[in-house]
Amino acid sequence: MTDFTVVARHGLWMLVDDEDDAELGAYASQAEALKAAGDHARVDQEPRHVLIQDPGGDWDEELVEPAPLH
Repeated sequence: MTDFTVVARHGLWMLVDDEDDAELGAYASQAEALKAAGDHARVDQEPRHVLIQDPGGDWDEELVEPAPLH
């Protein structure tokens, strides 16, 4: 089970909350979308499983650690 999905759409990378099926933002790169997933993980300091679909339709999964608190 994943927490978020990152999907390439119309030249942007969409971050989607899988539980609520809600778009959380659109980003210029996959790296920015994954960083945003880490920012969302900061709430309870738990890693998040992210399903990633690239523009070619291939799927991958990544474990994203919470962004560090400053």
